[in-house]
Amino acid sequence: MPPRPKNSVAAIARRRALAALKRESDRQLDDLIRRRLALPLEQRMHFLRRRLPGGGSSL
Repeated sequence: MPPRPKNSVAAIARRRALAALKRESDRQLDDLIRRRLALPLEQRMHFLRRRLPGGGSSL
């Protein structure tokens, strides 16, 4: 079976679909970053908290 040309209808449709998927993925990432930046600092930086002896925590 001979190879299909790169500009076939299916190839063009696939490239368009992949481009649309990339745009949507980038939009979702931007939205995630905006939502996380909108949180208060103590919620965004919770992973930096360290437990102190005797209870409590600090950054």
